[in-house]
Amino acid sequence: MKTETDQFKRAYKEEAEEWLADLEAALLELEEAPDKSGLIGRIFRAVHTIKGSGAMFGFEEIAAFTHEVEAVLDLVRSGEIPVSRELISLTLLACDQIRQMAE
Repeated sequence: MKTETDQFKRAYKEEAEEWLADLEAALLELEEAPDKSGLIGRIFRAVHTIKGSGAMFGFEEIAAFTHEVEAVLDLVRSGEIPVSRELISLTLLACDQIRQMAE
């Protein structure tokens, strides 16, 4: 019998997958247009939502990991770190890591 907690965790995993898909799409767009600042906001929001929802549903490891990714993206938003292929590649790897952690 599934508990309410199990249902919440399943709902989080489904929501996280949607956010990860959007995040990956935005990262690939950013790779093609690194000066498109609106994409940075979209990427940051996706990571922020994954982090916040993860903490709310008890995925503390995901919340801690995405907090670190979010901190780097905040530096990108403020102009302290430029958008680069390496940054995009590492963020795509972070998406894969989040997916694995959610499983």
